[in-house]
Amino acid sequence: MDNNNMNNGDFNNQNQQYVDPNQQYNQNQQYVDPNQQYSNQNPYVDPNAPIPGKGAATASLVLGIISIVFWFFGYGAIIGLILGIIGLILNSNAKKAGFVGGIQTGGFVCSLIGVIGSALVFVACIACVGALGAAGVFDSLYY
Repeated sequence: MDNNNMNNGDFNNQNQQYVDPNQQYNQNQQYVDPNQQYSNQNPYVDPNAPIPGKGAATASLVLGIISIVFWFFGYGAIIGLILGIIGLILNSNAKKAGFVGGIQTGGFVCSLIGVIGSALVFVACIACVGALGAAGVFDSLYY
């Protein structure tokens, strides 16, 4: 039998390359190590770069806490109300920037509690002054 007939029989392997089944190839036919750990990190991004929205979330948390503290200062509750509203706005900005985490949630909760509590304390202070004025407590100041 001729050597050419044996090689050209059912198998036409002269133009094909042998591929090891243990090796994985991507579309460009480059070897990919199966033991290599892949990460979604971009090698060109600085890992110490600021996270978008984290500053706004932190400011929201701080303003929420300060707005709660201003409850104890009577008419300072109006400042607490303003700070709480600003905290809610910053929290919304942090969420739009894509930051979701404990700081953002804490900022929302503290700012919301600060707004509600400050509004209640401010209304209570106005009601107290109105009640005292109706009772005539301030009449001696004018005479």
